[in-house]
Amino acid sequence: MAPAVYAGLQREIADVVVSSRAAAARNVNALMTATWWEIRRRIVQFEQGGEGRAACGEALIRRPATDLSQRFGRGFGWCNLAQMRAFYLGG
Repeated sequence: MAPAVYAGLQREIADVVVSSRAAAARNVNALMTATWWEIRRRIVQFEQGGEGRAACGEALIRRPATDLSQRFGRGFGWCNLAQMRAFYLGG
């Protein structure tokens, strides 16, 4: 196979890999955004129980934060969950 032909094939394969990786990253980002939004929504619903405001605030997210951190690792501490909740509430 001529070097120029091979170089073209290699470039085309590399383009497919790069394109696929970019698409995968976009899909993962979209799924993670939806996941975080759903976590926020559920925290707020759990805390507020249908009321306009939560009665206990931060205290109610400490236990899920501990449990989620033990199960999934970083990113689920009470501070992160509090920030998720605040973002969901628009603050």
